[in-house]
Amino acid sequence: MKKNSLNNIENGFKVPKGYFDEFEERLISELQLKEKVSHSGFKLPEDYFKSLDDKILDAVKNDHKTKVINLFSFRKIAYAAAVAASLILIYNVSFNKNENLDINHIETASIENYILKEGLETSDIASLFSDDDLSEITSVKNNLSSESLENYVLEHLDIDELITNNN
Repeated sequence: MKKNSLNNIENGFKVPKGYFDEFEERLISELQLKEKVSHSGFKLPEDYFKSLDDKILDAVKNDHKTKVINLFSFRKIAYAAAVAASLILIYNVSFNKNENLDINHIETASIENYILKEGLETSDIASLFSDDDLSEITSVKNNLSSESLENYVLEHLDIDELITNNN
């Protein structure tokens, strides 16, 4: 059974028709051609293989230094930074709106947040005012009625918190 299966195997190689019929003639003609032509036309220089190692080593050695050109030199970066700074300066000068800021333009909430975050004491704030400013502030009389004061306290303050905080 093994012999049967071996004979049925197809290996995929095919020989052209009449190949072996003309094989002997082609072989003889090839041999006759080689006898007639003894020289192939190619010639090696004398001592080629003796000096080949030295030539390869000389080619591989890197004795000469190549010139290195930096892509990002300090001078190029400095020029680019100067151009960018000058363009920004020109833009700011030409499109700047001259708005005079004073205390009236600043929101009260911003001032309160600044004072709270900086941790300023009342003595620090008082040192910013002159004596005339302080006397002017203390001379302002508040004409608040007792009813409006009572309404404000009832609306904005929690009495339970005041009692617990005082104890």
